[in-house]
Amino acid sequence: MGMRSALMAELKRSLREGGYTYADVARQLRLSLASVKRLFASENLSLERFDRICELIGTDFASLADRAREPRGAERPLTLEQERAIVADPGLFLITWLLLSRTPFQDMVRNYRLSAAQVQRYLIRLDRLKVIELQPQNRVRLLISRRFSWRPGGPVQRFLHEKLLREFLTGAFAAPEEVFFFHGDALSEGARAQLKRILQLCARDSLELIERDQALAQPRQGTAFLLAMRPWEYSGFVQLRRK
Repeated sequence: MGMRSALMAELKRSLREGGYTYADVARQLRLSLASVKRLFASENLSLERFDRICELIGTDFASLADRAREPRGAERPLTLEQERAIVADPGLFLITWLLLSRTPFQDMVRNYRLSAAQVQRYLIRLDRLKVIELQPQNRVRLLISRRFSWRPGGPVQRFLHEKLLREFLTGAFAAPEEVFFFHGDALSEGARAQLKRILQLCARDSLELIERDQALAQPRQGTAFLLAMRPWEYSGFVQLRRK
């Protein structure tokens, strides 16, 4: 698949995931619905129109292009064997975590008590586990998507709940740079699914979604969600940092 086709496929998927229709795109571009359908069918979108559609769905062209370059199947969860191997070794878990954050090789060595040779050995292990493709000069191509999720109830998710989240939620979120938000309300099924996709947005946007949903005459079910942020790093990683 060429880059243009990959971009269009990713744009269509992002529209579907966000619950947007071609009619929404038509309004954003100030075109007729038929014109929008022809543009998507011919894959003939100008950069300006691409940018305006990205604005509609809350992304940008660079992020869209980055996702379009991801390998097929990258959003599938890792196997149990892969996850078990990752959580069994604190160093391997750290390197995996850093790779998911797109941390460069030199920053791993500079910021943690790991030599270049140690980091390279971890990269080789992840390459053998088919989590990454290790390239010359320690460049890495992730074989998993930025949007992939750990296996529900799997080894990594259990570790996150037992260690990281428990530590993260300890203590009051009272400092000026911290925020803790909890809200519950009755939401329709469609709004709950949309809310799941936007949990990384601020609390204000989430409340606006609830207000819009309350105007709809649909069955509702009690729904609660948590948004939290604080300066924090897992203590297991801190122990590996250079003094």
